[in-house]
This record gives sequence, C-alpha cells and structure tokens, in this order.
Amino acid sequence: MFEIDHLMIETTDPLKIASNVAEQLGLPFAWPLIEKNEYTSIGVNFGDINIEFINFRFRFGIEGKKFKGFSGIAFKSATSLDDSLKRLSAAGINYRVGEDCEAHTTIIMEETQVFPTFFLVKYHFDTNGWTKRLENEFSECAGGKHHIERLKSVSIKNQIPVSLENEFQINGGSKNQIFFESRTGKKTVLSDLIENLEIIIA
Repeated sequence: MFEIDHLMIETTDPLKIASNVAEQLGLPFAWPLIEKNEYTSIGVNFGDINIEFINFRFRFGIEGKKFKGFSGIAFKSATSLDDSLKRLSAAGINYRVGEDCEAHTTIIMEETQVFPTFFLVKYHFDTNGWTKRLENEFSECAGGKHHIERLKSVSIKNQIPVSLENEFQINGGSKNQIFFESRTGKKTVLSDLIENLEIIIA
C-alpha cells in the first residue's frame, strides 16, 4: 500500500499562506521557502504528513496550468521507482512522469479521472535525517496548539476510480477533509484556514 507523503495547496503567495497556517496551529515548517524555475514551495509539518504550499510556473511539466487551494495528494513508496511503476501498471493505473530532477521524480496518476491530483513522489536522496528532524520538531511543539497526534484519514470531494481506490487509502465524500487525532480528544473544525480543505482535529 502506498502512504500519503504530503498534501499540496496551490496559492499565489506560498510564504504568506504557509506562515498563517503555521502560526494559527502552532506548527513548525517542514522546509523553508524554495524558489525553482518550475515553482515556489514551502512546507508545514503536521507530524505524519506535511502540507506543501506551492505556486507553479510549470505544473508537473505543463506551463500555465494552475489551480487554487487543495489540489494534490502526494504518495510515497518504500520500494524502488521501477517496482512502484510495475505495481501501478499491474493495477491498471494510467500514469505519466510529471517531474524528473536531481532531488525527486513525480509520477502523475489517472490525471483526467480524479482531482485533487494523485501523484507518487520518489526522493533521490537519503531522507532519514530530514524525517528525524521533522519528528523531533513536531514532538517539541507537542503537536501544536491543538495537540495533533496523528493523521487519521483523508477524504476528497470526488469519485475515486476503482484502480486507485484499491491501492491508496483515500475516501470519496461530500467534502475535501483531513482528519487528525488529538491528544486531548477535543473536536476542532477548521473550514476557512485552507481553501477547499476542511481540517478536523478530534
């Protein structure tokens, strides 16, 4: 089974929106602002996953294609890229290479069938040190102001093709929602923090 690596939020001002989210929730950044020819990106650390705020100039290799708000779900795999692609092919999933650079390769899946965009990310560097740092920083902030403990589930406002549903742990629903468990058990619903994404902490 593929696991969620991060969610992608498209915005014209990644730094401003990410800073607001980090401040409102009391969470650390996952990575600082990165400026590349293809995009500008910054991440917020939500523990199990990161949320990326990005402004594309080339969206997975396509110039001028942009969305606003919650627009992508990145997955990771413990196996090699070749093995992952074989698995996608065996499952009957259509895919294409979105980006292939020194740091990572992204594989877009069923691009015309589902939105937010499902994509596989394969990093080409040792992520162990980065992952450990994120774990320590999330622990130090005690899960932020709402004491987030772990990711519970993600639902999208879209019908998910059967081929994807069998391989990825995403639910179809009436809204785009992300659910986190809290150490306190107190329910908090944040519906206006990120466009097109409702955050539920309970």
